[in-house]
Formats: sequence, structure tokens, C-alpha cells
Amino acid sequence: MRKLAKSNRWQNLFSASKEINGITLFNNINEFSQIQEFFLSYLYFYYNLFVDMAIHKLSKKIIEKEIYEDSYMLWKREKGYNKKDTETERKKDIFIAFHNKKMKFKEKQENG
Repeated sequence: MRKLAKSNRWQNLFSASKEINGITLFNNINEFSQIQEFFLSYLYFYYNLFVDMAIHKLSKKIIEKEIYEDSYMLWKREKGYNKKDTETERKKDIFIAFHNKKMKFKEKQENG
């Protein structure tokens, strides 16, 4: 399902359906099945990932493995960008997180 949602064809259809009225992804336009909801969530997931790759010039290595994709999106969600963050800081964080050969994850500190 992920491979299908990541494909150019489905990403193009997804983008078009958001911009042009009348283009639908499924025969039904509401009351989606659980599998349709999962597929839509993966379409959004990959859409956001590809947008981030284009805007932040992320390495294409991120889409080589699902673990990289998931790790990036988790990192992005947990990091969150405050308005006070500068573009330079964001690029530095992204570079450190995804261009180093060794990825190190911070250990969660327990409140003592």
C-alpha cells in the first residue's frame, strides 16, 4: 500500500484531486472503507514528505527505506518548528539528522 501511495501516478492524482473539483480518487466520495482511509493517510504522508524534500532540499536517501521515511516524519513531528526558528537553524538540523553517516538518537531522560 505504501509503494502504491508513493508512486508518481497516485501522487499526481492526489495532487490533482486536491486542486480540481470533479477529480476523485475512489468511486465513492464519502463513507470510506478502512483500507481507503489507510491509503489516504499514506497519500498525505508521502505528499508531505515529497514537499519537504523539495522545499528543504532533503536527500533522496530518505525515500530509500521505509524506516528512514518514518524516522524523518517522527523527527519532524516531535521537533516542530517554532516561528522563532530561522531558516539556517532548520537547514542545519535537517543536515545533521539526515546527511550524517551515523544517526544518533537522543535518549529520553527520565524526570528524577
